[in-house]
Amino acid sequence: MAQSTTNLGKIHVFPSETLYNQFKDIIADNDLALLKDDGAYIVAALLEQNGYVKFSNGLILQWGATTSPSEDVTYPIPVSRVLCLLLTTRATTFRYSPWPTKITTKSFQAVSDCEPVYWFLVAK
Repeated sequence: MAQSTTNLGKIHVFPSETLYNQFKDIIADNDLALLKDDGAYIVAALLEQNGYVKFSNGLILQWGATTSPSEDVTYPIPVSRVLCLLLTTRATTFRYSPWPTKITTKSFQAVSDCEPVYWFLVAK
């Protein structure tokens, strides 16, 4: 198991969600366990241009980029609830900010008036 330490504390990374589920009760019950300090575990991740990080508490962060100004986007993994969806572009001049339509737990449509869109999703 990898561990990353920052000013905010430790983030523990399990190689798979299955492995985390096998050990989560032992971790929670053992007062001496190194992992009991913060309860924030990355249980799955895809660190690519269109990727995600899934935490043990249910929080899911996903991101990506479209290849055209208007495009249907499927999340790398489906979610149960969309909390926040942000869109932006690299444009220096445009008439409107990009916006999402048809938002579901599996996808959305990104719309922009000028160029491809970068998106970031916070979900459960």
